[in-house]
Amino acid sequence: MRKLLTISLLLCLLPSAQTARADGVTRQAFLETFNENNGTGGRDDSYSGNVASNTIVFDQDGWSSSTIKGAKECMKFGTGNNIGTCTTPDIIIIGTGKTATLTFNAAGWGSGSNTLTVSANEGVTLTGNTQVTLTNSTWTAYTVNIELTTAKSVQLTFSGKRGFLDDVKVVENVTAISAPTLTDEGTFWPNINEADANKTITLVPADSTTVYYTTDGSEPSPSNGIAAALTTGITIAGTTTVKARAYYKTVASSIVTRTYTQGTTVSSIAAFKALADGMETRLAISDAANARVLHAHNGKQLYLRDNSGAICFDFGTTAVFNPTPAHNQHVAGWIVGRKQTENGLVKLVATENTTTNYLALAAPVTEADTEPTVIAPDEIATLSSRTGDWVTVSDLRAQDYSVANNFGISNYTEVYDGALVDVSAIVTANNVLSPVFYNNITPVVYVLDEDKDFASPNEDIQNATVRLKRTLSKDYWNTFVVPINLTQIDGIVRTYNHADGNTMVFSNAANIEAGKPYLVKPTADIENPVYSNVTLSATAAASIENGDYSFVGTYSPKDLETNKTVLFLKPDGKLYYPSGSNNQLRGMRAFFKVPANSNGVRLLLDGDATDIASIIDGEEWPTGNDRRDLHNLNGQRVTKPQKGLYIRNGKKIIIH
Repeated sequence: MRKLLTISLLLCLLPSAQTARADGVTRQAFLETFNENNGTGGRDDSYSGNVASNTIVFDQDGWSSSTIKGAKECMKFGTGNNIGTCTTPDIIIIGTGKTATLTFNAAGWGSGSNTLTVSANEGVTLTGNTQVTLTNSTWTAYTVNIELTTAKSVQLTFSGKRGFLDDVKVVENVTAISAPTLTDEGTFWPNINEADANKTITLVPADSTTVYYTTDGSEPSPSNGIAAALTTGITIAGTTTVKARAYYKTVASSIVTRTYTQGTTVSSIAAFKALADGMETRLAISDAANARVLHAHNGKQLYLRDNSGAICFDFGTTAVFNPTPAHNQHVAGWIVGRKQTENGLVKLVATENTTTNYLALAAPVTEADTEPTVIAPDEIATLSSRTGDWVTVSDLRAQDYSVANNFGISNYTEVYDGALVDVSAIVTANNVLSPVFYNNITPVVYVLDEDKDFASPNEDIQNATVRLKRTLSKDYWNTFVVPINLTQIDGIVRTYNHADGNTMVFSNAANIEAGKPYLVKPTADIENPVYSNVTLSATAAASIENGDYSFVGTYSPKDLETNKTVLFLKPDGKLYYPSGSNNQLRGMRAFFKVPANSNGVRLLLDGDATDIASIIDGEEWPTGNDRRDLHNLNGQRVTKPQKGLYIRNGKKIIIH
């Protein structure tokens, strides 16, 4: 199928190198004879009295006049008291010398002193008989020299009292004429699905000139070429050189040459991204490519993915989308633009040839909704290869990658440096993610990971979504501290109250306060919960102190001291001293600070009768009088207890 371009030739009077006869050709640029006037006065030798009362009739259209009358084959201007004026239409001077000669005949009224003044529009200089005293009752020929300095045409104005005007003529000696002007050479793209793709460039030939053009590379002339009409469409197939030349009789202009190049077309986003920066081309998108709108911003930027890659259309102020695209729409057709890479992001940047007239946007019919590309934590390093794409990224550290609200999401707080987050975003540059909210995916989720350091915000973050990467078991007591307030916990919550000897007494708590450590035993396992619309607090993890005993929270994994001043609680319900090979406590937990080398440290948990009242630190049960108070569940005193559940002083305890 042929790919055609229709251009048009533009002819103007711009100066250029010329080819012309040395002696020139005389050209009559303007003539007004007034011969259509059949009144009295002037050419019938009547110069006064009751003459010249008819409405003026002009040979040429475009005159403007005031206090003018038609006489006998001439014009009468003015009265005894009023000045008469008349102005010619535009008179085109085609010669590049821009000079011409005005001649006219004029006669005065029968008596008195009568004058006539000739003037011109701005940019025109007149010399010669520009202001004359008319001879009464006698016709006299006058000459005025015309020079166009900056104007492109001349308008002549005649003004005076009580006189007659006839045979206004402008003649030029044409020795050289301007070359025609073709639209600047450049690139064109035929319509993909049409046999003939036409683009019109207007031709405006100078008055009285003829333009000949060729499309085969030969020199145009009256005997070789095509004569251009006032507006001429030149149909070309593929890359073509057009040559054009203007003629006035035997005077010829120089030849103007322009080459129009059929532009390249690529058929996928991947192929467009492989182009050299700065190259203007056409991106053709087929239905089979399943190109989909990822995000549209401000009517000027469009992020698009097909089955080969993702890209950004950036129109700036050069072009507009029509209609405005929306997320998830299917896109097909073609668009012209220049490839440009900015900080890793490949863009199709609008040029003067960019239009969306040939892009079809439609809601998907059978296609599944577009989904983000999921980036696992061990794939985060590949983000730079995903520029322009919509991704969800888990466990991303904000100090390594910028999370910026470039698309203006409302009620959004900038992600602080060092935060660990899950993000749904467009990758708008190397290591820059701009959150978006689609498919009910929260743009930013703050992560509290028991195995990773937590960086607190500088100030509270309201309405945050927080994901806790930790399991709280229903089968044992869990130490627990988080930088958020939790008002509903299905289970038992205890907070450190005071120390009674070597017993740390915990009391009932209804809620979880940000930064405060707790003991929690849920009614069912809580595994990796997500909390919405909470406040991520700037509060640091607290230490609840009472005398020599403290309950200390930590958001981040912590290496505990091994100097016998620290105990931690294991799932088996025992308190342990950290050792060199077993001294790290995972994050979002708490530990116990005790006097050095403490023996028999216990935890006393108030609450329901079914609660275990104390947890032994795992060492051998104490000797002496303490044994006498130990009973089994049948109420029998036990002197040599084994592992199990016992009653001491009305409280249940476990011996391990």
